[in-house]
Amino acid sequence: MPPKSVTASFSSKASAASSASPVHAARATPPTVRELAAQLGISRTTVALALRRHPSVAAATRDRVQAAAQAAGYQKNPLVNALMSQVRQRHRLKPTGEVVAFLTSFSTEDDWRRHPSHVQQFEGARERARQLGFDVQPMWLGQRGEQSRQTARVLNARGMRGSVLAPVDVDHRTLELDWARHAVVATGYSFRQVPLHRSANHNISLIFSCYAHLRKMGCRRIGMAMLEKDNERVRHLWLTGCLGAQRVHGGERIEPLLFTDYTDPAAFHRWFARRKPDAVIGIWQDLPLTWMREDGVRVPEDVSYATLDVGDRVGQIAGMQQDHRGVGAAAMDLLASQLFRNEIGIPQTPTVMMIEGTWVDGPTVARRG
Repeated sequence: MPPKSVTASFSSKASAASSASPVHAARATPPTVRELAAQLGISRTTVALALRRHPSVAAATRDRVQAAAQAAGYQKNPLVNALMSQVRQRHRLKPTGEVVAFLTSFSTEDDWRRHPSHVQQFEGARERARQLGFDVQPMWLGQRGEQSRQTARVLNARGMRGSVLAPVDVDHRTLELDWARHAVVATGYSFRQVPLHRSANHNISLIFSCYAHLRKMGCRRIGMAMLEKDNERVRHLWLTGCLGAQRVHGGERIEPLLFTDYTDPAAFHRWFARRKPDAVIGIWQDLPLTWMREDGVRVPEDVSYATLDVGDRVGQIAGMQQDHRGVGAAAMDLLASQLFRNEIGIPQTPTVMMIEGTWVDGPTVARRG
């Protein structure tokens, strides 16, 4: 989207910036694009385009930004120039030698490798990192983040400027990272302690698509059943999407079930007997599917079942294939952008990149009527 025109107030701010050269001369380091934008009272996009003398920015504005940047001692980052040049040519960047961390907080250092989504996010981040000249190293924050202070010291000692933060428990400990001197991008929505750039699956789009496919297969009584924590982890977007899909795509409305104990199927059986769904939507580990089969329900002859996270079970189950590798790659894109621009710390305007998924046919869904 082209930048909005700059009002007359910019002229006075730019002039003030130009006249404040003693202040700029005292800077220990050149300013970033973000700092220039804040000082001039315009958007970062406008400043970045003006520094490149892009024709979409008015000539007078370009000149003023260039003058303010020169007075402030701004210098183009050669790494950014190399990045943009090589990316445009679709070439892999030469390795910079910089390593970023993939932070996890499961019960053991390697427990995250048991979760397919986390493994795929790491693989996606590592692949994109190598394309951009970085490398990625897993690092453990301790169970639920209880060793985060020690991890922060290690990160600083090794000169690691950035990290990708894997999903954490909803009730994780306070993470004591050096937020002011470290760039962190989160995956998913579970981490909420400080506002960060993040990449995540497009949860509402995923459940809308899943519900719509079941409706096309003739299902009329579609219910969602999952662990309450799985819904909390994504800021209740599964529930929001389910209720919205019922309204948009029709069918008989069934109250979603959010059960609290994954070891006790009693709540699910009560809900199933009362609501009598002809299709159930769940998510990995797909406990409702197991419970229905244990109770003698034939899937898909009696009831269809679709998961919101097929993962590596293509051909075994129907549902949505989340692009976890894409989430990891997007997180690395966000992190590399910060590091190349030397924008370290908590972002002023956090960005969320949402990744779409795709429907996958499987033997747990059958056409009805």
